[in-house]
Amino acid sequence: METKIKINNIQLFGYHGTGEKEKSTGQLFEIDIEVSPIYDTPISDKLAHTLDYTLLYDEVITIFSKRKYNLIEFLANKIATTIISKYKVNNCKVVIRKPNAPIKGDFDSVEVEVMSNV
Repeated sequence: METKIKINNIQLFGYHGTGEKEKSTGQLFEIDIEVSPIYDTPISDKLAHTLDYTLLYDEVITIFSKRKYNLIEFLANKIATTIISKYKVNNCKVVIRKPNAPIKGDFDSVEVEVMSNV
């Protein structure tokens, strides 16, 4: 049986992008995380026997806030590879959306998706 832990629509304000306005004014970003934890023991009702999603959330905040990134593809990859290396998971999917990407046109958001496997 495969278990997935998801955190949906983490909303953060940041200064990521290649344009000067993106870097100076900033904008809202939305991030989804999905991991498949590796269990050393059968699933129980104890937090110590699973992956605490608070740790995943805090990891996203730390990486997102550490510096200004030009590309959200790079940021998504950095989040995924860090989670894979620090936690017992089979894979990690990261989706980052920019609802206000600097595109002249009518759209909901720009989105990148990165999937990293062990």
